Amino acid sequence: MLRGLYRFYLYVVFMAMLLFATFGVIQLLTVLLQSLFKDQYNTPSSASLVQALVFGIVSLITAALFGGLHYWLIRRDMRDDPEAGNSAVRAFFLNAVEMISLPLAVGSGAFTISNFGQQNVGGISSGAAFTIAFLGLWALLEWERRRVQASSGAALVFQRLHLYGTQLILLFILTFSWLQTVGQLVDSVFFGGAGITAACGGGAGCHGPALASVIANVASTLWVVLFWSGYSWLGRADTASVLRSVFHFIGYGYGTIVVLVGMYRGVTLLFSLLIFKDTLPANSISGPFAEYDVVSPLSLGIFVAATYVFWLRNAAAKQSEQRVSVFLTELSVAAALFGVTFWSGCGLILLYILEHTFPSTTPVTSENWATSIAFVIAGVAYIPLGLLLRLRSTQAAFLAPLRGFTFVLLGGGILAAAIGGATALYAYGTAALGSPLDNWLNVAHTGIAALTIGVLIVGIYLWTSIREGFLGSRVKQQATEVTSSTTATKEEEIHSAALATIDADTTANSPTQEARVTQMRQAATAVSGAPSVEKIVDELLAGKISRDEAVSRIERLVR
Repeated sequence: MLRGLYRFYLYVVFMAMLLFATFGVIQLLTVLLQSLFKDQYNTPSSASLVQALVFGIVSLITAALFGGLHYWLIRRDMRDDPEAGNSAVRAFFLNAVEMISLPLAVGSGAFTISNFGQQNVGGISSGAAFTIAFLGLWALLEWERRRVQASSGAALVFQRLHLYGTQLILLFILTFSWLQTVGQLVDSVFFGGAGITAACGGGAGCHGPALASVIANVASTLWVVLFWSGYSWLGRADTASVLRSVFHFIGYGYGTIVVLVGMYRGVTLLFSLLIFKDTLPANSISGPFAEYDVVSPLSLGIFVAATYVFWLRNAAAKQSEQRVSVFLTELSVAAALFGVTFWSGCGLILLYILEHTFPSTTPVTSENWATSIAFVIAGVAYIPLGLLLRLRSTQAAFLAPLRGFTFVLLGGGILAAAIGGATALYAYGTAALGSPLDNWLNVAHTGIAALTIGVLIVGIYLWTSIREGFLGSRVKQQATEVTSSTTATKEEEIHSAALATIDADTTANSPTQEARVTQMRQAATAVSGAPSVEKIVDELLAGKISRDEAVSRIERLVR
């Protein structure tokens, strides 16, 4: 306990000094870079340059004195105690600060790089200084962490949370950068910058993005991809980690959701333009973060999902059982997400049918119909995915992913039915008592739609759970154990009877050769009916094999 408090004190002071030095470096670099790049919005004065220089030097000297002293004490503690390198305190501080500093550096770096292609944009100097300083802090801590890495216990958990949690945070940063870059690129190449022009009002000063802006955005996205994929390299040897699999499956699910968003937007756009003849502004179809931008989310989702599939399968490549487990889990995650989308669309269609039949104060628009149909079409792949999951799970005799998929939809159906039913009763009850809700009929229709879809889902997957024995796994497991025990007992009986017959033949005097053959065949077939045992007996009686060879063959047969 006392040793742990001592280490906590050492790392708190050491990290505080590192952060103090980092902010001093940021201020110093900001002023130096402003002078270097001639920032027109933040031209440093001689006074600010002197102040930044003094603050940077003071912070570095202070951090070197006090931080260096405590780092020396840390190193001495590790020499005195061999377990200090694997302590939870050390792992927590190193990995927590790395987990914070790197996403800050990467996000700031992406923003700074993208701004290089813009005209009349300030903040480049401060962004670059922030990126350089925090990237240096991360590199220093990563060097220290890799010098003596965690090997077990809580320290290893903290290390894994850092490796895979940071990668997930970088994925969110990548999403923002990718959508901006690909949206701008598609608008420039295929729409001539119409989306960006419409977004800024279409005035005389509006024009599509310059080539420098497009290149800068591409470079910023590649910068994020570099660190996001680089973290997979840091944890390349940790293939047996459960946390690794969990975070990677979360990333795979995230990529699948983004694919669904792209498919949903594409179907909505087609129905809005071709079926309902809606007129949409250019900036809602193309450009960064456009409402109906299809290419950006679809390409991001495919890239992310495919990358996580590669990482998951690469980690399981050495074990065939793990490969089957990973494949079926991927299939179950995709089927569940597509299923949620499909049933959500069915619920929306039912809601709009009720609204059309019994109108409330909320009108049903063509956009509503397009949205609901898009959900159904985007999620309809859940049906073949679910059937494929069931088929492959049965073939592999590995039902855990199928069971998880079934319970996800069963639980979702129960929640939808319960909440929908309660909502409908509340709306109708308050209306019947003379205190209706605002637009109570729409609320009631929403509840009825949710209740109906929920009951349908529960009916389907409750029947599936009962049929597959998912709700009675203990009984099924006991039955399997009894069957296995019976089979093992049967094999022992075959072995014992066959050997006893052979011994009887070799030691006893039977009346005739024919009687001995008949006796031995009956003994073998009475137990198992196996013709292979009869063949061994025939070869023994014919003198083709010895007794020892017959015993060896029977033992191999029943194993």
